[in-house]
Amino acid sequence: MDSPSAAIVQARVLDRLSIRELNDAFGYCMDHGDCEGFLKIFTPDVHYRSGERVLSGKAEIRAFFEARARTGRLSRHTYSGLRIQFRSDDAVSTSVWTTYAGNGVPPMEGTQPFVVADVSDVYRQYDGQWLIAERMIDPVFVNSAIKPPSPPAAS
Repeated sequence: MDSPSAAIVQARVLDRLSIRELNDAFGYCMDHGDCEGFLKIFTPDVHYRSGERVLSGKAEIRAFFEARARTGRLSRHTYSGLRIQFRSDDAVSTSVWTTYAGNGVPPMEGTQPFVVADVSDVYRQYDGQWLIAERMIDPVFVNSAIKPPSPPAAS
């Protein structure tokens, strides 16, 4: 039988894996146009800031994600240095994300990053699972030669 301290360690390992899976899902869903999967990783009252773009709640995130998908934007997100700290009611993390992006279809020429950003997150348990409650994305390096997504064509 596990000692209480071993049980706590095991629970924290599982919590860390769950949080890592949220980050994996963020990149995968963003890059592969999975809006429903993307929305599942956030709390209903999520606060999301990327540079100057601020979104509050899942409805605003859905609108942003669907508009982005209509632009034909191609991206791939990678991250490293995920540092997680648990607090009494939640967890926080920092990580570094690199985004490769452009408008077009694969394979696209060029492999320079569009942006390298510091990401700060707050995670909360909601219905028994960890979710992202807040994500703050602060660009550190920006490649101005790669243009942001074009606005979607009017339908």
